[in-house]
Amino acid sequence: MSKKGYTITAFETTDKLGEFKQTTYQAQPLKDDEIYIKMLACGLCHTDVLYMGQPNMILGHEPVGEVADVGSSVKRFKKGDLVGFSYLRDCCLNCRQCNSGQDIMCPDRVMFPEGNNNGFAHGVVCKDKFVYGIPKGLTAQEAAPLMCAGLTVFSALYQSNVPPTGRVAVVGIGGLGHLALQFARAWGYHVTAISHTPAKKEECLKFGAHEFMASKDFTPEYIEKAPRFDLILDTVSVSLEWDTYIELLDRNGSFFLIGIPEKPIQISNILPFLQSQKVFKGAILGGRYIVDLMLEFAARHGIKPAIVEYPMTPEGITKAIKDSENNSVRYRAVLMPQH
Repeated sequence: MSKKGYTITAFETTDKLGEFKQTTYQAQPLKDDEIYIKMLACGLCHTDVLYMGQPNMILGHEPVGEVADVGSSVKRFKKGDLVGFSYLRDCCLNCRQCNSGQDIMCPDRVMFPEGNNNGFAHGVVCKDKFVYGIPKGLTAQEAAPLMCAGLTVFSALYQSNVPPTGRVAVVGIGGLGHLALQFARAWGYHVTAISHTPAKKEECLKFGAHEFMASKDFTPEYIEKAPRFDLILDTVSVSLEWDTYIELLDRNGSFFLIGIPEKPIQISNILPFLQSQKVFKGAILGGRYIVDLMLEFAARHGIKPAIVEYPMTPEGITKAIKDSENNSVRYRAVLMPQH
């Protein structure tokens, strides 16, 4: 273990939106429960884009790398292990939320981007309890998008408590949606993809959808005859015709909001919503227990993201963001450090 600490090359935001610069910072020697990870890949997430307007931020919360050094009390990992970390970086581990497996809801949680010790870098220091082993069968670049995008959709499916006999619809077939289709199909659900792009139909079927619905066809007559769903996962960061999608829910059905809408949400048809005991719920990614379950499930069922690789350089990060925001990436950008 290094007694001098670690000089880490990283890439931080600037005062020019969407532009990054290379920097270095000095990390202290490892504490007993810490790990130093040499970064091998880091996925780009829409949440990173939300924070890039703040200068001097090191972003990235879908990182996977190789254990390069371990603290004296670390037993779960050894040098050379392939590992990743996610949105949750620390919590108290002793409150009701933590003790019930809901550590992501801990009132003292530390989450991305707090600490500025994140994935757009050549190395990261993490507490070992918030690091996860990557199962065999997944490469670093394949595993990286699972650490947020995969975890988010898996957590929503897990929280929903919908049995495998249920009908699930996924709204939006992008970075989150193409993974949601795979997870939902492997779960045993009857899966429907909903997209505004009819040309994506064949691709959606390959990712696991049984059926495809084009939202441009959503007339009142179409919705009246359409199937009803036990769960709808909304993965898009745009505003929808909320009453239309609530109508597509079966009795006791749930609508899980994962994307971030552009405008306030308004549901007008309240009486049918109440009388059918429908649920409208926000959902974020899961805590430590859910991360482990998700990675095990993904490896077991061969669930992998469709990725496009970019160099982890100031220019590479900027291009990855532009391509992602222009919807030209199919379907997840992954940054590769140039060690």
